Amino acid sequence: MSYYEERMLILKMLEEGKITSGEALRLLEALESNIRESSGGNFSKQKQPNFYDEISKLRDRINEWRNEFKKNYSQKDFDKMVDEFSAKAEKLGKSVASTTFGIVDKVIDFVGSFVETNAFNIFGSYKVVDKTFEAEAVEGKDISIEGTNGNILVKKHLENKIVIKTRTRSPQNNPDDFIVFNNSDGNVSLKLNKVSNISVSHEVFLPAVKFNSVRFETTNGKIYVEDTKSQVFECTTKNAPIDLMGVNSGKISVNTRNAKIQIGYVIGKDIEINTNNSVIDIKNIKAENIKAFTVNGKINVENALCYENSCQINMFLKTSNGDIKVNMNDMDNKGYKVKAETTNGKVNLLIPELIYYNVSKHGAGGNFIEAESNGYNNFPEKVNIVAETVNGYIEIVK
Repeated sequence: MSYYEERMLILKMLEEGKITSGEALRLLEALESNIRESSGGNFSKQKQPNFYDEISKLRDRINEWRNEFKKNYSQKDFDKMVDEFSAKAEKLGKSVASTTFGIVDKVIDFVGSFVETNAFNIFGSYKVVDKTFEAEAVEGKDISIEGTNGNILVKKHLENKIVIKTRTRSPQNNPDDFIVFNNSDGNVSLKLNKVSNISVSHEVFLPAVKFNSVRFETTNGKIYVEDTKSQVFECTTKNAPIDLMGVNSGKISVNTRNAKIQIGYVIGKDIEINTNNSVIDIKNIKAENIKAFTVNGKINVENALCYENSCQINMFLKTSNGDIKVNMNDMDNKGYKVKAETTNGKVNLLIPELIYYNVSKHGAGGNFIEAESNGYNNFPEKVNIVAETVNGYIEIVK
């Protein structure tokens, strides 16, 4: 096993909780010491990154930023403050990701919780106004709801109407000055004509009606959606997580940054997921096309089935400084076609009766593999997976 493979194994054990940070530090120091001895002291003239030092720097920098953030509560442009804070976290995440796998997730989790907590602190001194908007729930309607510096929570209810419970915090006494509600021509929308120096969050209740399109957008606030039906589904936020449960749509688009995306028990013909500096976690879904992109984060896929009346699943999964793991829990008769590429990591395909067409090395520890099931074209259902990462492992299990 090469130096880089041993080093990644130690960091992976740390990430999985199999060893402590102290144990990881000792193992890394011993590994570097052995390499120096075996190479006559010429292993590297540059000092190698030290895990403990990186964590200390990380803690110090975050505390520094937090103090700066607190001093600037009086600033009106909260969104700009958060963007600057998140940009620093992203830059730090990239700089330590290659030596401290898994730490990036912790940085970004901190950013998300810090943003949410301090959003409340900053806007908590403003007047709170609660308003409720209602509209008839008719199949085929378009729904579009905007928030800012606040969460959007979407739940199912038994009433045959759309209910939006909105909470605003602002220096203004009348939220009607910046909230525009529309209910006409098959369209239900709640838009904002102002997004700075205010907080607008929503709790939305939808019945079991299939809408044409459903769109949710906010900033610095999480989006949680359960049990919706539509032809098109979109949700967008930043610096906060997105969690979808039971969403059913022909086309699903999910976008955030510096935060985790989770989707479970989702049905969608075309699903596209985008984040960075965090994890994408996909479980128990039915789909035909799945695209998942992140940077400095892991991608996990578990138990993916074919979309209604479809005979194949196509996955394109791409990240860097993170692992990709697909566990199909597949007991059915499916044919597999896999193209997997990584650097400074391994590819592990636990799929029986594969024929390997292309197996090559990319530098120290890198792998590129193309393989497919024996008799692939004869299988009634097919799974096609393209997985790419840098500084990470790829594991695909049938």
